[in-house]
Amino acid sequence: MRNDSSYDVRRIARSVTTEIKRLGAQVDLFAVAEMGAYRRFGMRAGMAVADLGCGPGFLLKALRAAEPDLALTGVDIDPLLLERAHELLDDGGPTVTLLEGSIEKTGLPDESVDFVVSRLVLEHLADPVAALREVHRILRPDGIAVIVDNDFAMHVMTHPHIPELDDLYRAYCRSRSDEGGNPTIGRELPALLRTAGFADIRFDVISAHSQVAGIDAFLRSEGSGIPVQLVRDGYLDSRTLARLTVGWRAMLRRDDHAIIRQLYAAAGRKTRPADGPR
Repeated sequence: MRNDSSYDVRRIARSVTTEIKRLGAQVDLFAVAEMGAYRRFGMRAGMAVADLGCGPGFLLKALRAAEPDLALTGVDIDPLLLERAHELLDDGGPTVTLLEGSIEKTGLPDESVDFVVSRLVLEHLADPVAALREVHRILRPDGIAVIVDNDFAMHVMTHPHIPELDDLYRAYCRSRSDEGGNPTIGRELPALLRTAGFADIRFDVISAHSQVAGIDAFLRSEGSGIPVQLVRDGYLDSRTLARLTVGWRAMLRRDDHAIIRQLYAAAGRKTRPADGPR
């Protein structure tokens, strides 16, 4: 299946293995707060839940741990990532169904799931509304879609502030935009859900702080692979990356250092035929 998104695990960083480990650490960093958000939006035991763009399966594993009675399905376009998901989830726990497909063409039947999660996927798509209409199709009436994504204008913040981080995120945004993505999509999620036909739109910010989660969790979830690739691709000056590295190390040496990162989550409900968007 062709991958038309701006994310390709083989190109985005120096090493596929390193990038997959980063993806796992990224799920770990937000897992507790994220599961709380899903429950507030309506996830509960017994639901049929689909993770669209499931990647190597880390979120599916977290969902299974949070609610063992969920009927979980993961869909991803990349056979390599699905293979890793099979390996991760073949651990004797409840069975998870894994399918090759995309969020635009899931292959799932009409009105077959109760709750959809799509995490850090829409920012990489050229037509996110088309993807959300597919989500709408597979949801049962009153089903809930939760879309979690980034906004790189409000990404990692530090104390003390490191000015070169701003340069890094501008470079990342240019790179993703040139490949057809939208790296500041977080602020647009409610409007996109409404355009795709969802009602009862809700919005939440899922955040993590290094003084609470621990610095190791942040360091595992960031890494240097993407900045180095941005230098190689000509989006970031190597001298800027060198200054960023120096500033980052100086920040970490301070006892009062802080790193804050946030994700943006929007939820919408598929209305019954007699209902209308509100």
